[in-house]
Amino acid sequence: MFLKLIPDGDKKQQLRVNRILQAIGSALLQSIVAVILFFAGGFRLSGIDFLALLASLWVGHIVFYLLIRTGFNRRFSDPSLTQAQVIWGIFCTLIILYFMADFRLLILPFLLLILIFGAFKMTTRQYITIAVLIVVGYFAVMGLVYSSHPETIRPKDEIIGALVFMLTILAFSLVGNEISRLRSKLRRRNAKLAETMQQVEQMASTDELTGLINRREMMLLLKRQKARSDRGKNGFSVCFFDIDHFKTVNDTFGHHIGDVVLKRFASETMKVIRDADLFARFGGEEFLLLAADSDLEGAAVVTERIRSTVADIDFSDVATGLSVTVSAGIARFRPKEEIRSILTRSDKALYLAKNSGRNCIRLESDI
Repeated sequence: MFLKLIPDGDKKQQLRVNRILQAIGSALLQSIVAVILFFAGGFRLSGIDFLALLASLWVGHIVFYLLIRTGFNRRFSDPSLTQAQVIWGIFCTLIILYFMADFRLLILPFLLLILIFGAFKMTTRQYITIAVLIVVGYFAVMGLVYSSHPETIRPKDEIIGALVFMLTILAFSLVGNEISRLRSKLRRRNAKLAETMQQVEQMASTDELTGLINRREMMLLLKRQKARSDRGKNGFSVCFFDIDHFKTVNDTFGHHIGDVVLKRFASETMKVIRDADLFARFGGEEFLLLAADSDLEGAAVVTERIRSTVADIDFSDVATGLSVTVSAGIARFRPKEEIRSILTRSDKALYLAKNSGRNCIRLESDI
C-alpha cells in the first residue's frame, strides 16, 4: 500500500526506507533548531523568506523518500542513495549557515551527524571525499558571508570556531573511516560465512561419494511429497534399487572399484530419469527413486530404463570382467499413509526381485 511509510516484503527496501526516515528525522531536528534560532534573531531573512528557504530544502528530503518508497531507487547503481542524501544534507546545512547572521556554531553539529550517517554505508574513499567536501564547503560559505555581509562575522570567534570544527571533523573522519573499514571487513566475513553455510547445507543433504541427495534429504522430500499427495495433488511412487552382489564386487575387485561402481551407477541413472524425479543414495549399495506423479506402471517404465542402462555400463577401463546389474522394487503411495509404509512395501518388492533371480523389477502388486 503506497500510503504506508515502510513497504512490506522487500527487506532491503525496508532498511533503505528506515534509513531515509532517520535522515528525515535529523532534518526535522535541524529545521526545529533553525526555527528557534530564527526567532532569536539568528537569520538575516524575513519570515516569508525563511519559510521559503525551509520549504525548498524539504523538497529534496521528500524526493529522496519517494524515490525509495516507490522503488525507483533500484534503477541507480547505489539503490540506497546514501552518498546523494549525504551531499544534499551538506548542501542544506551550508545554505542555512549562509543565511544566518548569528549562532552559526549551533548548526555545525548537524554536519557531524551527516558524516556519521554516511559512515555506515559509504566506502572509505567516499567517506574521505565527503569529509573534505564538508570542510571546503564550510570555508567557502564563510568566505561568501565575509565578502557580502562582513558585519555578521566576528573574526576571532569564527577563527576559533573554524579550528575547533576542523579538528572535530578530523576526529570524526578517523572514527568514521574505522567504522567504514570494519563494515567492509564484516561484509566480507559475512559473505564468506554465507558461502561456508551453503557448503555445510549442501554437505548435509548430499552424499559425498556419488553427489546424489542423501537419505536424510530424501526423507524430507518424501514428507513434502506426501503432504501434497494427501491434499489430492501429485501422487507418486517410490522404487528401491539394490546393486546385485555388491559385496562380491568389493571382495573381488576392492573397495575402490566398488566406489567407482557406485559413482557410475549414480551418474548414469541421473542421465535417464525425468527432471521431476528424485534419486538418492539411501545407504550402502541401496538407492531410492521418487517417481513424481507416477502410478506403478509409469514408475516401472522409468525403473526399467535405469535397469537396462546399468546392465550396459562398461567397466572394462577399471576392472576386467566386471559387470553390474540392479534389482528394483516399486510401490505406489496411498493417500494418508505413513512414509514408512510405502518404503516397507517397496523394500518387500525389492527382496522379491532379488529372490526372483536379480536383475529384474517387481511391483508391490507382485507380492
